[in-house]
Amino acid sequence: MRRISLILLLASLAGAVQAEQWLSIAPQDRPITVIASGIVSSANALRFGPPPSRSWRTTITKLAREGSRVKEGEVLVQFDGSATDDRVRTLTGDLNAKRSELESLLENQANEIEQGKVRLAEAESLAKKAARKTEADAELFASLEYRKLLEEKAITKEILRFEEGRVGLVERVRQSKQAELEAEIRRLESELAGAQKELESFTILAPRAGLVIIGTDREGKKLDVNESVNPGIVVVELADETDLVVQAEVPEFTAARIAVGQTAEISIEAIAGGELSGEVISVGRIVRRQSQYSQAMVRDVTVSLPAEDMADLKPGMSVKLTLAVDTRRDVLAVPDESLQYRDGKPGLVVRGDGWRPVQLGPASAGMHIVEQGLEPFDEVML
Repeated sequence: MRRISLILLLASLAGAVQAEQWLSIAPQDRPITVIASGIVSSANALRFGPPPSRSWRTTITKLAREGSRVKEGEVLVQFDGSATDDRVRTLTGDLNAKRSELESLLENQANEIEQGKVRLAEAESLAKKAARKTEADAELFASLEYRKLLEEKAITKEILRFEEGRVGLVERVRQSKQAELEAEIRRLESELAGAQKELESFTILAPRAGLVIIGTDREGKKLDVNESVNPGIVVVELADETDLVVQAEVPEFTAARIAVGQTAEISIEAIAGGELSGEVISVGRIVRRQSQYSQAMVRDVTVSLPAEDMADLKPGMSVKLTLAVDTRRDVLAVPDESLQYRDGKPGLVVRGDGWRPVQLGPASAGMHIVEQGLEPFDEVML
């Protein structure tokens, strides 16, 4: 029994020895890398949110399906425009009433003008008649009768002057009333046109074909119908799937080392053989908070994607980026999986020496450069 136990113990030790893997660490040139996470995004994406309106919050009443492909002219999102629709109806009614009022005014004014012409003609006729009578020889009339003719002449002349003045006054009043109504109609037409345009803006149509990506609220949840949103929120994005890039966030303290033109290794688990190569095409100049709930400060980095792999990629796929920002010459670097920590301190198991503490340098594409504690061609356990 004791012999069997000894045999089993020796067998297990032999298996452990065989399972150990050792790696000889030789000096080499190593890239200094920055690791970042990001997503596949369209380089030519159109973003839409609630239109300007009289209300601070607007309710979504219709929304295209996430991931659907829409054609030009199809509805992307529709917002509640009931209040604006009521304004359109009210303004339309007010405008029609003012137009009817103007038509009645013009008709009444036309009648008044004709009546005024008749009164003026009568006054002119009477004035001329009275004038002719007084032009006759005064000796033909009795003194009293002649005075009556003179008084009649004066009265008809005054009536004529009154009618002439009345015509001018009526014309000015008519023009004033007409101008007032026309100004009110123009105001209502302008307000109605604005309200109609505002009502149309509550329905957003796709200006081109593309892939629909629904926006998120401040907590990162996808928006949906019957939710209320504020101005500035991206409700829906229309992505061009033929022009994709990687959008990533890089910590502020490492972003200064990233420059346009640097190479990037792109790892995408969602596709087979998801190791791609790209190039940094832009580095954001603005430093911002990573999110509403994070104090971490980041900058945005955009990385190109190989054109031949675009067909296999979709906007929204998660990506891991490894950006080469520098190169160290003749350094020792060990795989990350070979590191063993004791009391929070990094170390390596070195053949013939056991666990040895080391001082680590920067990361290097899945490895770490060792600054102190390791000699060239030491063998470390993986």
